[in-house]
Amino acid sequence: MAAGLRRAPDPARAHGAWVYLFVSVLAGTLAARGQGSIAALCAGLAFVGVFVASSAIAVRPRPWRLRFASGALFAAACAASGLALGAEPMFLVYSMVALFPSAAAVWFAAQQGFLSPPALVFGVLGLTVAAPAAACAGGTSPQLGFLLLGLLAPFFAWRTWKTRAALGGGAGFDKARLRRLGLREAALAAAWMLACVGVVHLVAR
Repeated sequence: MAAGLRRAPDPARAHGAWVYLFVSVLAGTLAARGQGSIAALCAGLAFVGVFVASSAIAVRPRPWRLRFASGALFAAACAASGLALGAEPMFLVYSMVALFPSAAAVWFAAQQGFLSPPALVFGVLGLTVAAPAAACAGGTSPQLGFLLLGLLAPFFAWRTWKTRAALGGGAGFDKARLRRLGLREAALAAAWMLACVGVVHLVAR
């Protein structure tokens, strides 16, 4: 490994990442219009596979091939299921777009640390793209999808930053306090997500 680089930690072990990913998938599913909810869910779940595959790349040179293959296969199966159920194929473009902030997050994590501001911002953005992708697959217009992304991503980045500050400033965190902090942040993310979905449906009228 080159001097000055840090080995990025395993993103799949970050509980907050999973929370924001699944909240984003749910946001896109709930924002879907008409009968596209199941197709939207399949498209959103494809991002779970993308995340797993991306996390495999981040942990190299540790064993990564099996995780990468399983993530890629899961993403492909979910995407194919969504398309078979009538998902708008445009959602596949979002999957490719998400690779860029995800790769940037891995690079900044290796350069500056996993909790560095750019690593956090790009990581959260890569996860939150699941929301407009799922919404698009379910029949929501790209404009409303980007509105959903614009509402979710800054809030998630802000809460991630607040959590970072809390962890960095509190030397006395034990497992119970960490669990309470995690549950609080998950509840805030879910509440904000529901509010954002409501805004999207109001604008769509």
